[in-house]
Amino acid sequence: MKRNHQKYWAVSLVSALTLSALSISALSLAQTVVPVTCTVATSSVSANQSVMLTASGGNGSYTWTGSNLSISNPTGSQFAVSYPTPGTYLVTVTSGGLSANCSVNVTAAISTGTLACAPVTQNVTLGQVASVSATGGNGVYTWSSPDLNITNANGSGFSANFGSSGAKTLTVTSAGLTAMCAVNVIPPTGGGTPTPGLPNTGGGYGQQ
Repeated sequence: MKRNHQKYWAVSLVSALTLSALSISALSLAQTVVPVTCTVATSSVSANQSVMLTASGGNGSYTWTGSNLSISNPTGSQFAVSYPTPGTYLVTVTSGGLSANCSVNVTAAISTGTLACAPVTQNVTLGQVASVSATGGNGVYTWSSPDLNITNANGSGFSANFGSSGAKTLTVTSAGLTAMCAVNVIPPTGGGTPTPGLPNTGGGYGQQ
């Protein structure tokens, strides 16, 4: 009986230690899970104007989806969207099995001039060229961007080849007016090598 009693206590001790280890492991795992958050750059945006969305948390890899977006394979911690009609639009970002929502409030466009940049938002794969054009103003345009070393910043159109993925912006000014286009630069699928190009450069076309 004494030997059986000692065996029982030995088994009980092993079981208790195993359960404790599992509990500590589960607790540590729960503590390392970082919730996903989604924030909108502005509380509201006019129709046909782009707005930047930013994600944080999760595992650092993000996927964006939305019922009113013509988007394919959007990734990255920042994402630019635009909508042609007023309303409230829901955009979802997912990371590590977790998700969060951003509500984009789109209001009717207020006429502040005739300068426009098109397309307002577009997707290109890393290595591809993004092209935009301007209309209105006084016919003399100047382009700028924090993501480019601009080689020719004048003209009614502008082409850019970005050297890194992410949400990029291009701003055009004319006659004291300003308009902005956004470019979502998406990494190539399958981890392939992007089409060779000049990184972080841009050039104007349609010179005035």
